[in-house]
Order: sequence, then C-alpha cells, then structure tokens
Amino acid sequence: MISSIISHNLRSINLLRPIRNSIQVSVRSLISSKTYATSTGDNAVPDLLSNQRKTAKPLLSRKTFLLDYYKHLNDTNEIILYVHHNNITKNENKKIRNDLSKIGCKLNVIRNRIYGVYLRSENEIDPADKETSFKNKKVNHPLSPLLNGPTAIITIPTSNPQTVSDVLKILKSVQEKLFVVGAKVEKSVYDVDQVNQYKDLPTKEQLQSQLTGLLTILGGAGLVQTLESNTTSLYLTLKQHEKQLSGDDE
Repeated sequence: MISSIISHNLRSINLLRPIRNSIQVSVRSLISSKTYATSTGDNAVPDLLSNQRKTAKPLLSRKTFLLDYYKHLNDTNEIILYVHHNNITKNENKKIRNDLSKIGCKLNVIRNRIYGVYLRSENEIDPADKETSFKNKKVNHPLSPLLNGPTAIITIPTSNPQTVSDVLKILKSVQEKLFVVGAKVEKSVYDVDQVNQYKDLPTKEQLQSQLTGLLTILGGAGLVQTLESNTTSLYLTLKQHEKQLSGDDE
C-alpha cells in the first residue's frame, strides 16, 4: 500500500515538473521586468521562487503551486472557457483532450476553491501572497458563480472566434457530459449566449480586411492612406472635404 502511494506521488511529480518549469520561466520573466517591488525598496525585486515569497500556504505546497499555475494559464491565454463535466469516461476524456490538442487548446480540471482564491486576486502580481489573499478575501469576481460543481477550463492561446467554434463542436461529441457555462475573452466575461455569438464573428484579421475594403470603396485608396496619416494631415483633409460639401470651395 505504502509503495503504491509513493509510486503515485513520484509519477505526479514527474508529470508536474514540465508545468512547474514553464511557470518558473514566466515568473523569471516577470522578475526581470522589475514589475514586482516590495517595501524593501523601489528597486528590490524578490525571487518569486524563493523563500522571500510570503505565501498564505507553504511555498512548495500543492495549493501554492495551483495558484501559480492558474495565474500562468490565465496570463498566457486570451480565452478561457469554463465547462462543467459529468461522468466522462476515460476514453471520452482522452479523445476530448487529443482533439483539443490538435487545435492548440488544453483542458484542465480545476479545484474550485483554489481557483476562486486566484480569481479574487487575478490582477495582483502574486495571488498566492498572504497579505494579498487576506486583502482580497471579500472580493466578488463575476466568474466566481461558475465555480459550482465539477469544473474545468479550456485554454485558448489567441482570441480567435473560429477556435471557439471548433471547441464547441468537439464538446458536442459528449453532449451534456462536458458543456460550456461561461468564458473570459481577453478582459471581458461572457455568458453562454455571448459565447455562441462570439464564435460566429469574423477574426480580427478578417474585420481589418473588410474595413479596409469598405473604406476603399467609399472613399478610394486615398481615404485609407489619409486615415493612416498623422493627425494634422487628417484634419486638413476633413476640413477641405467639409468645404466641398458646403459649396464654399473655390
């Protein structure tokens, strides 16, 4: 029994090692940018991987690791889909994860209580910090109501409606066993209806192309060039156009 537990823990450590390494890279990047200063001085940037961190839970505990991991996922993905899962079989789970991986997405089952702690301090440099956790203890985050029952998140690196549409198609294969209950798209919180509307939108690149084409049709290529010019040039051009419309142009 004991050997089985030890073996399981070793496997868990091996599986989590690349994730922890990835988080450490993000933290080191944060440190090098000197955005995390403390009362020890404006230029003091503590190593967030060392004992200088005064975390609410022990630094190397699973709870602190999960808080760091949730922050890493939210900081490195522009879209987070929140889903509820119910009685998914092992084969279904494997297929869903493989299909999501093919389109650059990932499924993570979350610990609701710990994720809630992260949400309350999502805009903080270190959500695991003891003082930060205490300060934000009563913060009500708009996504918190979604953390009810077995919950998972699907992370999408870039804000692309087509990817969201592809994810929803994948989830249809298991119907009510895994379904979206809300989302965070960049800085905005979406409900299910808004997610369904978002998935049908064109991409940013398509919108930019359509806008450029529309402006070219309405005002010629010169209008597009004018909009790309400096403020003074744009003002003079608009004033000239105003004179032409009023009949004051000689």
